[in-house]
Amino acid sequence: MTRPDVLIIGAGMIGLTLGYELLKRGQTVRLLDQSTAGQGATRAAAGMLATDEELPEPLHELAALSRTLYPELVRQLLDETGLGSGYLEQPFCLHRGNQFLTFEQVGQIDSRLVTQALRSAIERRGGVMEEDTSVSQLVRDKQRIIGAETNRGLRTGRQIIVASGRGSEAVLRSIGITIDTCPVKGECLSVRLMTGCLDRTLFNEQIYLVPKADGRIIIGATERSGDESTTVSLDSIRLLVNQAIRLYPPLAEAVFVEAWAGVRPQTGDGLPYLGPVDGIEGLFVATGHHRHGILLAPATATVLADCIMGQKPKVMLGAFSHQRQGEKTK
Repeated sequence: MTRPDVLIIGAGMIGLTLGYELLKRGQTVRLLDQSTAGQGATRAAAGMLATDEELPEPLHELAALSRTLYPELVRQLLDETGLGSGYLEQPFCLHRGNQFLTFEQVGQIDSRLVTQALRSAIERRGGVMEEDTSVSQLVRDKQRIIGAETNRGLRTGRQIIVASGRGSEAVLRSIGITIDTCPVKGECLSVRLMTGCLDRTLFNEQIYLVPKADGRIIIGATERSGDESTTVSLDSIRLLVNQAIRLYPPLAEAVFVEAWAGVRPQTGDGLPYLGPVDGIEGLFVATGHHRHGILLAPATATVLADCIMGQKPKVMLGAFSHQRQGEKTK
């Protein structure tokens, strides 16, 4: 591929959804990932699409937009690739006190399946995916972004989006842009019930149980601020298992499947960084989604694509500016 219209740094859920949206709008796209597409925090996610009542106010509009976009996204991916996304709509039950409060049907996806489908759709539409490609330095010519230096050489793009999760901070710092993110490690495990089934998502202040289309139940998650390791401790498994059984006693007879961890970037005020980077033409950022990357991916892709195409975004992005907390561009 010659210089693409858009170079996306990061091929997790945010980067993949952005790539797919831009390709649908007629842009040429190249994605870079330091590891494998869909790994990292994306692979670790439980895939709930519930709108958390504790979301900071500016996120509610973005989350509501995403939830309306998801059914069409998974349908398009299935039509184009033949690959499912594990999309389900089930009751969503909050355990408070001694009772369960049931909310409306809420969607969920299997993050591993949907990233496979997105990757396939991107490649079918002519997008280029470069894995094991780490970015050491952004390159600019005065106030215009040019490209990114990588372990495989210079990669250029007419416009560039930094969407590499926790790694976004170092990438942006390479040209003097500072953002405020902290790593938060989350540990999860999955089990299977040998008899019966769980037909709804259960959660309380400590834990969530998310039944998947393949019969697994995801149990999560710990939150360990400042920890960037991806190991899972036995103490964390013990904690999750004990809390899960208290919430849903039949899990005591479940069979263990696997455990994993992911590291998510959390901003100081809980809002992601979305939109153009002030003072550098052609550079955009989409990072800091913390626990809500899966939920917010379609809306993030839509509003960033609007910006890149010179259209008015469907959600105002002032609250998500990289300069909202005094971050500076040198």
